[in-house]
Amino acid sequence: MMGSSRFLLTVFGMLFAFQSVAGKIGYVDMNVLINESPQILEANNNLTIEFAAENEKISQQEADLSALEKRITQEGQFITADELAKLQERARILERQVRRDKEDLKDAITIRNSQMVDEVQAQLRQVVADYAQANGYDAILINAILYVNDEVDITEEILAELRKQSQTQSGQ
Repeated sequence: MMGSSRFLLTVFGMLFAFQSVAGKIGYVDMNVLINESPQILEANNNLTIEFAAENEKISQQEADLSALEKRITQEGQFITADELAKLQERARILERQVRRDKEDLKDAITIRNSQMVDEVQAQLRQVVADYAQANGYDAILINAILYVNDEVDITEEILAELRKQSQTQSGQ
């Protein structure tokens, strides 16, 4: 506990010293930018579109499996044991296929989502840096802040800039 208190005092001391030297400091809540920027919303929409065909394929497989299970339940007592065994085997194979396809899709979406987030975060960082330079900021702090004065928080200004850029790109 003593070590963490000393660490916090050191960090606050450094921030105070930095603010004495630096002229203008801003704060950006990156979580707000990531959750609300039009770029993220567009990227999420693109992700949905990108994997729509695979999602539809899995939905169709699930419908086929459901129909097969219903057939087994309804007709199982009226068909031969051999026919029933074949239908049950087909159902097991289809069920395994659905599980595998779902897992593969989940992995593909996770990988693609990670790439997308990296791309958008790079764009967000660039917008923040450009805004800071254009508006005379010496430093921009992000999320790991315990308290920030509302006058220092420029998150909304950055969101407005992101929205403006998004509209400009959409209008092209």
